[in-house]
Amino acid sequence: MGLSLVHVDGAGRHYLSGNGLDPYSLIYTPADAKGIDHIAYLVKDLGTLNELQQRWEAAGVEFERIDPSELWRGGAALRVQSPAGHYVHVTTGVFTELPQGFTVVPHAPPPAPITFDHAAPRIIDTVAEAEFLEKVLDLKLSARIIDPEGNIAIAFFRAHTLFHCYTVVAGPYNGLHHYQFTLKNADAIHEAAEKMTSDGVEIIWGPVRHGPGHNVAFYFFDNDRNIVEYSAEEEIILDAAGYIAREWEAINPAALDEWGSAPPEIFFA
Repeated sequence: MGLSLVHVDGAGRHYLSGNGLDPYSLIYTPADAKGIDHIAYLVKDLGTLNELQQRWEAAGVEFERIDPSELWRGGAALRVQSPAGHYVHVTTGVFTELPQGFTVVPHAPPPAPITFDHAAPRIIDTVAEAEFLEKVLDLKLSARIIDPEGNIAIAFFRAHTLFHCYTVVAGPYNGLHHYQFTLKNADAIHEAAEKMTSDGVEIIWGPVRHGPGHNVAFYFFDNDRNIVEYSAEEEIILDAAGYIAREWEAINPAALDEWGSAPPEIFFA
C-alpha cells in the first residue's frame, strides 16, 4: 500500500503513515472481529474543539470527551456514535489551508499515498445517517446518487472545500464499505495501479473517473479483505454559498465511471 509503520503501542495498535504531513493516517487495532474501531476527523485547534463541545452540550448530543487520549500522539477528542453504530472522533491535528493532496509532493516511489481523506461506511438507514452528518457533525451534502425508487444509494458529504470526507453507501448491514487515501494526481494513480498489480495486489476496479467529485480512482483489497480506494484530483468546492448539491440517478453509468466501466458485483456485495 506504500504506507510506513511508524509506531506500535502497548495495546498492539499499529500506526501507519502516508507521505503527507500527518504523523499517521491509519491505525490497525487488534480485535476479535472485523470492523471499524472509529473514524477520526480533525478541527483546527483545541479552541474549535471546545466550541464544538459547547454546541453539542446545548443541543443535547450524547458524546464522550476523551482527554487525555490513549492513542500515540493523540490529542483531546470528542467521541460520538452515529445512528448506524459507528464511532466518530473529532480531534485536533495537522491543519492546512488547502487539502494535503494539493500541497504535498510525495518523494516516495509509487504507490505513494499522501493522506487519508474519507471513509465510506455501509449503512442500512441512510436517511438517519445523513441527518446525523448534517446536524451533529455539520457536514454539507455535495452530491447524491439515487436508486430507481428514489432512495439514497450513495451520498457524499464534505467538511470544507474537499468534495467529500464521509460517504454513505446504502447496504443490507452496517459496516465498512471502503476507506480512501489521496494520491497526488492522475499519473500517480495509474503508476500506483500498475505497481501494485505487478506486486500481486488484487485490483477490484479501476482506474475510473467518478461522476460525483470527478476524482480518478481505483479499488483493491487490503490484507484483511477490506476495500481500499486510492484516488486523486477530487473536486474542490470554493463557492460554498452558491454551490448546489447535484443528484445523479443510479442508472446513469457516468455516476460511477465517466469512462464507462461498471464495478464488479463484489464491489457492492
